[in-house]
Amino acid sequence: MKTSAKIKTPDDVVSLCEGIARGYNRRKKDHESKRLDIIYSGATAFSDHVGGARGNATSDPVARKAERLEALESCLDAQFIGAVEQSLTRVGADVPRELREKLRRAVMLNCESGREFPFEILNIDEFSRRDFYRRRKAFIMGIGEVLGLV
Repeated sequence: MKTSAKIKTPDDVVSLCEGIARGYNRRKKDHESKRLDIIYSGATAFSDHVGGARGNATSDPVARKAERLEALESCLDAQFIGAVEQSLTRVGADVPRELREKLRRAVMLNCESGREFPFEILNIDEFSRRDFYRRRKAFIMGIGEVLGLV
């Protein structure tokens, strides 16, 4: 017996993906700030003293920065940022570039605060309400797919 019913994504996964999308701008800003702090930081304290590093500590400040940047890029927030950006590239792939950018901004605003930015306020008359929310749902599910949750 064949069933054409789709498997429903668990509500907790949908909520988690929505939360990841909602926190995207904050995470991205914080991540960029940490990245710039690492890049523009001076030499570390253990390599500043005469004689170089103590024990098995790295004495090369450039190598140390590279290690810190690599650790930052592999943290959970970086994975969340990447998942949102990957999913966002799929939004509106079938429409012209200018409209695609408008749609992406509208989807992100709606994800950040659906109460402040419902479909009616977003001014995207090129899409029906149903089509917009279908695309928004695909964006949210895309985040889950990239993270391996769906």
